[in-house]
Amino acid sequence: MLRVLLLDCAAALQSRLKDQGFSVEAGTVGFCTGVRKLPSQMYEQDVFFYNPEPIPKNEFVTTDTIEDLTPQYDLRYVEARIHSGATLVAFVNPVSTAIARQKLFYSWISYMPEIQFTSDKVIRANRFDSYPDSYARVLAPIVTTENLSLPISLKLKPVKAQDYPCDVFNLFWNAHGDCIGVQIVRGHGSLIFLPKYQSNDDMVETFLHRVVPRIYKSNAKVRLTDIVSSPAEKAAYARLEKLQHIEQELKEHQEDARVQLATATREKLAAIEADPTGKQILTYHDLAKRQDDAALFFLYKIVEAVENKFGGETEGIKAVGAKAEWKAVKKLANESYRDARHAPKPGEVIKKWTNPEIKKCFEDTEVVVSAYFTTLFPSIPDVVESKNSESQKDDRTIGPPN
Repeated sequence: MLRVLLLDCAAALQSRLKDQGFSVEAGTVGFCTGVRKLPSQMYEQDVFFYNPEPIPKNEFVTTDTIEDLTPQYDLRYVEARIHSGATLVAFVNPVSTAIARQKLFYSWISYMPEIQFTSDKVIRANRFDSYPDSYARVLAPIVTTENLSLPISLKLKPVKAQDYPCDVFNLFWNAHGDCIGVQIVRGHGSLIFLPKYQSNDDMVETFLHRVVPRIYKSNAKVRLTDIVSSPAEKAAYARLEKLQHIEQELKEHQEDARVQLATATREKLAAIEADPTGKQILTYHDLAKRQDDAALFFLYKIVEAVENKFGGETEGIKAVGAKAEWKAVKKLANESYRDARHAPKPGEVIKKWTNPEIKKCFEDTEVVVSAYFTTLFPSIPDVVESKNSESQKDDRTIGPPN
């Protein structure tokens, strides 16, 4: 069984992995806590995870100030262990606003790329669909932008490839083409540097369940008892595979829905702007937001524009509804100006209104506007894809193995 070492990871993660049957130990490098405590020799481990958390701004730890409680275990063995086949996964978390301190947290890792600050919301993931990136396809389960913690605040400058065809694979890029995540192959093992996710712990589990078996195919079953699977194991494995299939289907449906939503939003904006009254409403609302002293006048003009569209107040209310809000906007506007049909002149005395009153007037106007905009679109019934329905049905029928 492969041995896993968690460095500066949450205690709850170790407990979860043990419950799932992994051989896992945990320790601290020292830069987060000021104390180095390792559970065993580094050359006895197969997979390393490093997930440092930020420290308070007023604290400062250096290599010299770390209290080493386990001097018999040396981090320097990690490099040799990687060359002999181990894998190190390090999450490049923002731990400090000072670049020197940020780099210090990762200074113990051999082949660590140079770290630089950035701020990126647009991240691209390697699709591993072309040569030589296809060599790193086993990492596809963790190379996803969906779960990244945006904006990404750190970018990397990895070393150049040494061996042909390639031993350095960029996993993520920002829009400028800078590296955000990378795999560096060294000897029989590799180092994988990943950006911060919404849950790094979830990525650790994904890596162990879906990537490690692909990396260590020949070493996956090292005990004699692993050559046979019990009925309970088979049932649990079948259930897990079914859930993973449903998860993949749901992701595909979500992507389709996102595209559909973006398209519908563009079409909605085009329809509103193509409608003369809708275009007037957008202009008046923008003016109301920009000119506090004349806001009520422009809100009144919005209601008036809808009236004009339908030939009067009675017909407008009949077509749109929102009678109470409609009346409230006109009443407040007329109380504020002697003649709400004309903008106030410079120096004209205007009845003051309270902040709650103007806020309510905006809200009432938006009810009227929303009701009017709704008349611009044909109603369509909710459609549930049959494929999605089948997935939901499958999900409901899944239960503990008999």
